[in-house]
Amino acid sequence: MGRWSGTLRAVSDLVVIIISTAVALAATVSPVDGLLLAVVAIPFLLFVPGYALIAALFPDRESTYQQHRLIGLERLLYAVVASICLAVIVGVNLDFTSWPIRPVPVVAVLAVVTVLSTLVALYRRTTSEPEASKSAVQFDMGSNSRPQSSDGGVQLGSIVVAVAIVVALVSVTFVAAQPQRGETYTEFGLLTETNGTLQANGYPTEMRLGESSDLYFTVTNREKQETNYVVVVQLTRTAPTGDVIENARLDTYSETTAPGETWQQRHTVTPVLEGERLRLTYLLYRGGVPEQPTVDNAYRETHIWIDVTQNR
Repeated sequence: MGRWSGTLRAVSDLVVIIISTAVALAATVSPVDGLLLAVVAIPFLLFVPGYALIAALFPDRESTYQQHRLIGLERLLYAVVASICLAVIVGVNLDFTSWPIRPVPVVAVLAVVTVLSTLVALYRRTTSEPEASKSAVQFDMGSNSRPQSSDGGVQLGSIVVAVAIVVALVSVTFVAAQPQRGETYTEFGLLTETNGTLQANGYPTEMRLGESSDLYFTVTNREKQETNYVVVVQLTRTAPTGDVIENARLDTYSETTAPGETWQQRHTVTPVLEGERLRLTYLLYRGGVPEQPTVDNAYRETHIWIDVTQNR
């Protein structure tokens, strides 16, 4: 029983780290209030991952200089510095992935790092010799038998902090040197032509069945990469609730657009449905088009409302 209780005391801080990680991850993925999330997540980001990493690197809490009062404070300092460095490194790497730099991805990645580091620390701490750390303790019998902190401990602490700061600075410098990616998106709009000028107004509100009208749609690629776009033009009859009653596909257009370029397409709209307040809908897709194109599965959508009457 004493052995298990001693083992539990030896790893109690690691158990607290695991519990803190689970609480922070649960708070991040759940729809909690912003203030509550900050209260839980900020301490986690600033301390927990770094403490787990330091524990994995230096698992023995009874080190040769641990009994010096300042050494405990140094361990806390190492944990804070290491946590900041880990947060910077995670942010740098997320910026080059499809995951956004948001609380959930950042906390999730740091939680994985924390758990792995804690498992390493747990293994090293439970398999180390209990007396291994004590063999290096030097006592000065002339000073009330108090253990003295060796210069090596101070030097080691300085090295850890210096390396952490260098890693953070290099990471920030690397990000700053990269071309700014910014937000990726696509501009999608509908235009009409008046006196040779394209403008985003003057849309037709009434058309006759079977007659045609020319319109323009534009697609501007801000995706930072070459993108294949498909535009589906539909005329839809809807219920007052917004549900689709009848739907007719008028045309489909496709174009591969380079980053920063605009695809401008002139097209002819010929109504095939009759009625009041029909929705002329433009659905934009990247790549392929689903079997049943709808507003819900489109990447971008724009529309106008028109009344279609019979020819007289």
